Amino acid sequence: MKKRILVADSDENAINEIKEMLSSDSYEVITTGNGKKVIEFAKKESLDLIILEVSLEELDGFSVCKTLRVEGHRMPVIFLTNRISEIDAVIGLELGAQDYVRKQLQKRELMTRINGLLKKEQNGKSNRKIEVVGLEIDLDRRKVKYNGKTKDLTNKEFQLLYILASCPNKVFSRYELLDRVWESIGNAQTRTVDLHVGYLRKKIEENPKRPRLFKTIRGAGYFLDTEE
Repeated sequence: MKKRILVADSDENAINEIKEMLSSDSYEVITTGNGKKVIEFAKKESLDLIILEVSLEELDGFSVCKTLRVEGHRMPVIFLTNRISEIDAVIGLELGAQDYVRKQLQKRELMTRINGLLKKEQNGKSNRKIEVVGLEIDLDRRKVKYNGKTKDLTNKEFQLLYILASCPNKVFSRYELLDRVWESIGNAQTRTVDLHVGYLRKKIEENPKRPRLFKTIRGAGYFLDTEE
């Protein structure tokens, strides 16, 4: 199956040039000049890598990258831009990008970086799937199954489940889960965690009123039980 790369740039000539280069190397390419469209594509499509220009319509590249990471998307991101500020590069990397390069970079070197990131990502994918107590959680495809049946979860429900399943039987406090799942929402309350654990129980547990998987330790927090 071809690797799928999204290229987001407000410069149509730059998009066409990069698309031609990637297509000739057998990549499937999606293009847009709109920052909000990037986020929509990430939710609907299975993307292996994103190339972002900082200057985009409606939502800038920095905001796009931050939103992607907050929502749990972990595909590699490369910032490709004419901006040469060292501060810009630091901001991009701190927001979760894997590389920050200038558009003047030679095509061969850019392809080397793309191929290198995708190879590194492929080598690490064995750690991006969890199978525990009947649950199958695929971080890259953002798919969840329980006892073979697909479960439709929201982004926050998926993130919450993935964190709990990453460390089964570990008790997470409400504040720890708030920080890790709702990091961008300053006014979120611990009740938010309670509600979303309840949603997971309703969607996954056979008997939500007597949960088998998602257990509560009164005054301490929640954990995914694999020992009962």
